[in-house]
Amino acid sequence: MATNNNGNSKNTKTQKRTVSVRWVLNMLSFVALVIVGVCLLLQVIFNAIDANGLANATNAMRTIGECIAYCVIAVYAFFFVKNKKKPIWAVLYAIALTAILILIIFR
Repeated sequence: MATNNNGNSKNTKTQKRTVSVRWVLNMLSFVALVIVGVCLLLQVIFNAIDANGLANATNAMRTIGECIAYCVIAVYAFFFVKNKKKPIWAVLYAIALTAILILIIFR
């Protein structure tokens, strides 16, 4: 196994980087889940007390949480697709990602 100047193996560096990327994606997943859950709860409460302005504000926050969730899903899907040998997987990924972006913009 090749070593660098500090005596650490390259495999260890790669493993640390992979763990940190995984931790960030997991953390973003959790944040998106919490934002969407809280906003849905607040939207129900604000609709019950007929506060439409506040319900619209929570709808905007919920959309931000959903966008974070879509980004995390897209990254995980990319890691799945990059290991596939047939190009159809990349084409399907690109089509789905484009459709999601367009539908978010025109929602």
